[in-house]
Amino acid sequence: MITFVMVYCEGVDALTHLLSGPHAQRAFALRVVMDQPWSIDVQDRAPLTLIAILSGEASLVTERAQVSLKPGDIAIVRGPEPYRLADDPEREGLIVIHPGQVCTTQGGEHVSFSMAQGVRTWGNSPTGTTTMLIGT
Repeated sequence: MITFVMVYCEGVDALTHLLSGPHAQRAFALRVVMDQPWSIDVQDRAPLTLIAILSGEASLVTERAQVSLKPGDIAIVRGPEPYRLADDPEREGLIVIHPGQVCTTQGGEHVSFSMAQGVRTWGNSPTGTTTMLIGT
């Protein structure tokens, strides 16, 4: 079973609002593999992101909502507002994704290469318990 979760949609026709603004420019997709503890503050200002949970669990936290995601769930996040993905909704971001897919720790240390786990795979473990497909 697949469950869709839409975050940040206002107005009467949420789907029209969701799809009317984004345009596929500089789009990319990757597999994210994480072991606890993990938390990612996404501040890339992307207009639209799809997150599919393949294994494990994740919490999606925005200014307006907090949603638990399980395998089979697909979240649609309408930007450009920041959001957080984490193993625990209370965990502060350990990694920050900036515009241009620049990845740092909260202290500013670049982690793009240290978290590379192969072709189009990124995360803190090559065999993590939580696996997500993310398209932005």
